[in-house]
Amino acid sequence: MESILFLVLALVFIVLFYFANGRNNYVLIINILWAFFIGSLSLMGIFGSNPPVFIIAIVGTVIVNVIIFKKIRLRHLNLPLLLTIQSLRIVVELFLYKLYLDKMIPKLMTFEGLNYDIVVGAFAVLFLVISIFRKSILRNWIFVLWNYAGIISLFSIVTIGVLSSPVPIQMFEFNQPNVAVLVFPYALLPTIIVPIAVVSHLLMLSARNR
Repeated sequence: MESILFLVLALVFIVLFYFANGRNNYVLIINILWAFFIGSLSLMGIFGSNPPVFIIAIVGTVIVNVIIFKKIRLRHLNLPLLLTIQSLRIVVELFLYKLYLDKMIPKLMTFEGLNYDIVVGAFAVLFLVISIFRKSILRNWIFVLWNYAGIISLFSIVTIGVLSSPVPIQMFEFNQPNVAVLVFPYALLPTIIVPIAVVSHLLMLSARNR
């Protein structure tokens, strides 16, 4: 059941992102194809049996999302939906905590460790509510600072996740490594959910500077 719910969550990220960037079909197709590709590899056990392939998938994810970012037109952005995407990081954190209890990721990757994404998600909800009454908040320096903090938080947790995974560059958490991202559907976390969150931050920053 938890796996199904997480898969639904990943799909929600894709759908919300589609509507948030002006129903860009090109972006939607790329995300769906990439999710299908990563999902297939993880479902077949490719990452689990050959963890180094996971690193290649991460590199591929970066390339895919650079392409996605360049294909989005800023004038079609829906900032409330981009904030909604960020607020869902609270839900992601709850999944991560359950994975920790199931010994699939280290404590370091949860809000009890060095993962502060739940705070970023809470601020997204706050900005979303305030923007209903005062749209100028989305041009405030606090909003800019929050976006940068959100990006740093994501890169931090991805770095921790990779370095605690059973790959050749693993550096810590050998007793309880991050094996969740090697299996379906949790492989979609660093390859779909996190990239969408990062690109959403970049889009909000770009829209503000227009």
